[in-house]
Amino acid sequence: MTRFRQFLFPLFFFLPFAANAAVSTGDFPDGTMWYMRADLKEMRSTDAGRQLYAWFDDEVFSELKDEIGIDLNTEVNRLTAFSNTLRGAVIVVEGNISDESRDKLLALAELEGSLEMLTYEKKTYYHIGNGRSNDGENGIDSLQDSAYFTFALKDRLIVASGEGQLKALLDKNGKIAGSGQRSGSLFVLTADKDFAQAGMRTEGLGDIDWDSNILRNIEQAAVLVADQDGMIAIEVRLVSSNPGMAKSVASIINGLISLQAFNADMDPAIAQVLENTKVDVADKVLSISTVVDPEVIVNVIAD
Repeated sequence: MTRFRQFLFPLFFFLPFAANAAVSTGDFPDGTMWYMRADLKEMRSTDAGRQLYAWFDDEVFSELKDEIGIDLNTEVNRLTAFSNTLRGAVIVVEGNISDESRDKLLALAELEGSLEMLTYEKKTYYHIGNGRSNDGENGIDSLQDSAYFTFALKDRLIVASGEGQLKALLDKNGKIAGSGQRSGSLFVLTADKDFAQAGMRTEGLGDIDWDSNILRNIEQAAVLVADQDGMIAIEVRLVSSNPGMAKSVASIINGLISLQAFNADMDPAIAQVLENTKVDVADKVLSISTVVDPEVIVNVIAD
């Protein structure tokens, strides 16, 4: 992987773990297959979030700074990534991106030997890659082959696999053009102090061999990580194909939690997490939620 893409891809890896300006159900276009949203500013400003942020800063951001000299800790506040079936993958980086960092990224892109400067409505954008616009490709890896990016909007870096998607974002000043909340919308979880949101549809993910009957009957999944009185609240919702399947999965999860209650060798902190876990079913939607001490999460991911 080139050094330019070494800047982009740690952002994607961070998103699922880690928004005030959260996205909601009505914010995404029709055909959105997956989304990820992280509010690093919110994470840095809370007691619970700071412990998580410190780990990522040490393990991910500091290494990136050593490699390419760009400090995400001071220049990035929020990250939003999503992909839909028509226009492909997008990532929007919000923050005080300095002229120095912009010049470094352009220099890294130039080193790859395929950087092209273009204009649209008097705004400058760039193309890097094999010359193919990956409109409609859902995978984040599509950005490795061809990517369009721009610094034309204040406090934003926008990267897209498709040229049409980049132009659409420029038209809307970087705002995601949602389709409004309606039946069949992509499921999105929110809270007052969100650290991260992520979700996906299972349809159209390619030729995946679903060995499990449960997985074959899950249509959507959504995850939320948020602050709750100094603790980390985690919620997962699964939208199944029918109410019976949702109840069956809930019974399995409750059964597994009950079995672990008799495990004398379990770490007390993990046992406390299981004790705090709640499982609820409403029609086709299964909700699993728990509250965790941030120190426990840091210890788990550090191991």
